[in-house]
Amino acid sequence: MYRVAFLEAEHWHVLGHMAAIKTFDNVEVVAMSGNGQFTKNLSSEMGIPLYGNYMELLDNEKDLDFVYIFGIYKEAPSIMMECIKRGIPFMADKPCCERAEQLPPVIGALKESGVKHCIALQRRYALPVEMYKDYIREKASEGGVHIVLRYITGTPQRYEDMGFPWANKKEIAGGGALLNLGVHYIDLVSYLTGDEVVEAKGFINENVWKLGLDDYANIILRTKSGHTATVEVGYTKSGYPQEDFIISGKNFYLTATAAEDIRLYGLKEGGDKKGELLEKHDFPDIQWFDKCLNSMIETLEGRGEPAATLEDVYHALRFVTQVYEDNHFYD
Repeated sequence: MYRVAFLEAEHWHVLGHMAAIKTFDNVEVVAMSGNGQFTKNLSSEMGIPLYGNYMELLDNEKDLDFVYIFGIYKEAPSIMMECIKRGIPFMADKPCCERAEQLPPVIGALKESGVKHCIALQRRYALPVEMYKDYIREKASEGGVHIVLRYITGTPQRYEDMGFPWANKKEIAGGGALLNLGVHYIDLVSYLTGDEVVEAKGFINENVWKLGLDDYANIILRTKSGHTATVEVGYTKSGYPQEDFIISGKNFYLTATAAEDIRLYGLKEGGDKKGELLEKHDFPDIQWFDKCLNSMIETLEGRGEPAATLEDVYHALRFVTQVYEDNHFYD
């Protein structure tokens, strides 16, 4: 049985990870830390100890097999370093930091220590990504591809309603939609093409909700081999969130919308020059935290490499930080 704890668990993804754990019969949550009403209620409901901060938890809870790391983004590197110091494996929720320059010392410590970890970049498990990653990489190796990734979710009020008002405060959260959501999709550009992102240009908008942090961001990316991508994220949709994947190349066009379907268009053998629908699949809008947990367990047991690492997050976060700097967000 894996004994795990949740560190600084005042975060909206905690319930998703908890739900995933319930589908595993070999993982048990034994404690959590946090100082808000959410963790107070959840720990009471689960009948597990609640500590005021992660240091208290780590000092008192022994024989932990691994921990989940949440917390305010700028504090995450310190939490990871403490776990590395104690030799405790961890699964961390993105973005793992406030600015990209916080991560190289942690990455170095991970390599030196050999502590195992996994990052919950769960959009890597989205159905169109899992189904067509190899196909897209093959097409990318044959010529240029262009990727459009869009996730427009609910308004910032949802964080208030869920009990996490810190997410709407620039001095605490360190960023808005680009930091919170953009890291997933910048990462997917490299993941889908198998190519390193080397350049980014983008704009952010802070004028919709006027909270002092970005409620919308649009970024154009270029990879080392010349593939291009557009990433669009925002807190500007009042209704159901919308997530779109559009990938195109010389002889194919893939489009996918969460909660709708996935469609692949291309030239059939012997067909004319007009693209035809080759495949169509349902695209259920679900979270993939169970696959993140499975990757962590496989990593611990030596049965595989982590599906996403802190280096992967760093490669994406470099461009988040750059776009913020270009738009004078930190001024």
